Amino acid sequence: MKKIRTYKKYAVAALSVTTMFSLAACGNANEEDQTTENTPSEETEETEGPRVVTDAMGNEVEIPENPERILGSYLEDYLVTLGETPVAQWSVANGTQAYLQDLLEGVPPITSDLPPEEVASFEPDLILINDETQVESGLYDQYNQIAPTYVLGDEITNDWRKALAEIGDLLGKSEEADQALADYEALVDETKEDLQASIGDEKVAAIWYVADTYYVVSPSQSSGATLFEDLELTPANVIANLPEDNVAQWNEVTLEALAEMDADHLILINSAESSVEEILEDPVWANVPAVQEDHVYDVSRDSSWLYTGIQAHTQTVQEAKEILTK
Repeated sequence: MKKIRTYKKYAVAALSVTTMFSLAACGNANEEDQTTENTPSEETEETEGPRVVTDAMGNEVEIPENPERILGSYLEDYLVTLGETPVAQWSVANGTQAYLQDLLEGVPPITSDLPPEEVASFEPDLILINDETQVESGLYDQYNQIAPTYVLGDEITNDWRKALAEIGDLLGKSEEADQALADYEALVDETKEDLQASIGDEKVAAIWYVADTYYVVSPSQSSGATLFEDLELTPANVIANLPEDNVAQWNEVTLEALAEMDADHLILINSAESSVEEILEDPVWANVPAVQEDHVYDVSRDSSWLYTGIQAHTQTVQEAKEILTK
């Protein structure tokens, strides 16, 4: 029996099928740099009192000077980074964003589709919305009657760095956002050095096992971006061989591809009832270098690896270092 290193919820110090896919669909699209015209950063001068900015939908929104009851469903990662505790946190039937729970202790859940009556019950003084699809069919007007409502839009939320900067600017906390990003980049630089010293150019794969099917995430999204863009690790063939024009976030891996996988290190995020040890008993894994060399790491499905945002990427960087430098 191969020895499996198991990593449950990774405790870190934060910077100052409905299942995995319902979580991932809420803001983990392509994270490539994009230009945008809907950022309030055009108004760079500090002003006292409320200010009016234009959101992604062209709405003029009056942002309170010091909002105290902010609702930003699925934007909690950025809010806690900026020192803000939201009045409610995103949830689905399976639960909340587990990786943030140390930072959102005591914050009640709100249904992910944001029913207006439920939104109103939290008495927000500012509502932040991820993208345009969340305010279709007249929902924007209903939210805006409850509190000023600002829609970030896909071009912002698809790039977590831009989303952090945008929200920081909206809340008058650009310095905090800049510092958090600088801290993250410093962590990445340090971790890259440690990983280079530990595993060099050895190949890495992160595989999700969900409902008897294996998936890899796009190398430009969520933890794929963390591993292969930020940390510049060498991807195994199941990732490196994805089509260059691939735009899918989650990509199914066939058993044939698994059998031919050249990963020296395998990170397995298991969302099935079977244990990782049971999964690896399948002969399909027999020739995978990581399995042969006991370089398989069992990461909790409740970890940050599914998500995007500075807290998520920070935790993933730290866990990758913990896993790959032992």
